[in-house]
Amino acid sequence: MKATTAKTLCAIVFAAGSLMWEHEANADDVRLSGFPSLILSGGTAKSTSYEIPTPFDNLVKADTLNVSFGKTTLDAIQKEFGGEIRTRGSGADGVSWLCYQVALDGHASNLWFISNGEAGGSKRLLTMVSAEESETARSGCSQGPETLTAWMLPVPGLKDDEQDLQKIFGMSIHDGIIRYSNERGPDSNGVTTLQALVYRLNEGKIDGMSFSQVTEK
Repeated sequence: MKATTAKTLCAIVFAAGSLMWEHEANADDVRLSGFPSLILSGGTAKSTSYEIPTPFDNLVKADTLNVSFGKTTLDAIQKEFGGEIRTRGSGADGVSWLCYQVALDGHASNLWFISNGEAGGSKRLLTMVSAEESETARSGCSQGPETLTAWMLPVPGLKDDEQDLQKIFGMSIHDGIIRYSNERGPDSNGVTTLQALVYRLNEGKIDGMSFSQVTEK
């Protein structure tokens, strides 16, 4: 992983993570939980990391809604699938999210759509999608509609395993957490795009994952 990538991603992670554990909340007192809370609080900072040469496509087909990082807002996702937008912190230091309890590929799971205030801005643009297998709903997760049980990802998901990661990225692990990243730019406008994929594997099977994209000048 390039030093600039690691430095920027860590800055975003810890800026968001520090707010999640404060007692006071901006909109309610529900805290971000599950796999994304582990990531944003810095709990995966020392995981095995690799830089991938090719970025993943910035498109998630969430059944009746196409979702893109930096373009789709949490409000648009809420309008399509319901649920309640939760927020902790405010402004550049805030984190907002929607969470649903759904069956993804036949697995009972929690699914999060997250906007980091520093990168997502006041429009609450999507910066991260995360999911984990779970028989029970995490705090603040509402029952998702049936229309959200079928979605298509540009990267391996909960139905996949270490062989799928190995095939696509050239490396994987059997147990634990692994991180993949890609950095592009700066482009002609001076914008650098950072992508990160984080997977948790249990005996070779993916049971937690997140992918994110942020831009900076």
